[in-house]
Amino acid sequence: MIRKLLVFSFLLVAVFAIKVNGQGVKLPSVGDVGSLVLPADKAGFEKDFLAALDPGKDLGIPTDKLNKLLGGNKSYVSDIMGLLGGKDSNDTKLSKITGKNKEWKNMVTGLLGDTSAGKYFTKVDKQLQGFKSKYQVAKLFLK
Repeated sequence: MIRKLLVFSFLLVAVFAIKVNGQGVKLPSVGDVGSLVLPADKAGFEKDFLAALDPGKDLGIPTDKLNKLLGGNKSYVSDIMGLLGGKDSNDTKLSKITGKNKEWKNMVTGLLGDTSAGKYFTKVDKQLQGFKSKYQVAKLFLK
């Protein structure tokens, strides 16, 4: 009886160790999105991307901050469109896009504060779900 209990305990610990070990952070890679180029429907991509970044009115962002956020979002999308339309290698594009994502997140956090920025990022991430299925390259944005 004790032997069975020991074997069962060992197996249980092994299963938990495997599950805990398998939960690592996955960074985006070029292989996740194929080629980093603008989709054929450039205007649609830009419009959908801006719509996904729209904070809406339910977060209670003051008008002055909202206008700055919308301007920052337009600049961010424009920069991303320029990077995707460029002639750089996929690795270089990925590096630059990652840098732009970080800059954009810092801008939003600096503008809205940690709490409101967290709510905004959660909302945007939900809005990006449909965008990610429509445009493969969108998997690089806001995880």
